[in-house]
Amino acid sequence: MQDAAVCPYYDHDEDVCDVGCGYISSHDASMIIKFCSCQYQDCQKYRELANRLGHQSPERPKTSPPVPPAPFGKPENPPILGLFCYGVTAATYAVDKLPALSLNLHLLAVILMLGAIGQISAGLSALKNNVLRAIAFTGSGLFWLSILAIDILPRAGYGSLPGPIPMMGYFAMWGMFTLIICQGLEQLTRICRLVFAMMTAFLLLLAMAHATTNAYFLYGAIVLGLTSSLPGFYFGIRHLGNEARQLLHLELAKSGKIRS
Repeated sequence: MQDAAVCPYYDHDEDVCDVGCGYISSHDASMIIKFCSCQYQDCQKYRELANRLGHQSPERPKTSPPVPPAPFGKPENPPILGLFCYGVTAATYAVDKLPALSLNLHLLAVILMLGAIGQISAGLSALKNNVLRAIAFTGSGLFWLSILAIDILPRAGYGSLPGPIPMMGYFAMWGMFTLIICQGLEQLTRICRLVFAMMTAFLLLLAMAHATTNAYFLYGAIVLGLTSSLPGFYFGIRHLGNEARQLLHLELAKSGKIRS
């Protein structure tokens, strides 16, 4: 009640006037209707307070302004583990697609499995802070695990390889998934969006290569796979370099203390 017709002592201080403060009884309700909200000059309590306080209304207690909430989806630092593991898996799988180079299937399976586990771990660790990042890296890790089941293991003699049309649909489906992830402009860092955009093109070109058996689509997919792995390698190597430099500084500081 901030209108001029409202009693200036209403709901200010219980020690001055308790009407409107805390529990409102039936007597308080009738006083509010009769005096406080309109003819407060006729109220005996108001005249008494006005004579005692000199027509000065008591000051309301000062309250600190509310702190605005942090903006939702603010970009954070790049997830080093997720990007590095993606770089390892994408580069390994792209190199394996080169016609002139054939990797050992057991080594390829181990690298893809470890990279997938690293990406899933990065996704689960971001579940509380960034849901979109958690979905992105967990889904990417599950994709590489599924590649083991439908591509690597059948080539090693465990099961049969799917035909070109099912593989085209499979890669196209995952390409659409990564394309949707790229739309999280406010919840993913710029480098993450760039990596997943290149991953989208990588998967869609693989789908086209299976659908048309055109070597140019395959070579384009290999180039994009290797290119999309570079940011992960960069951040991983930079992180390892920073860790090594901090350890070196620590050792130098300790040795300096020992000499002194």
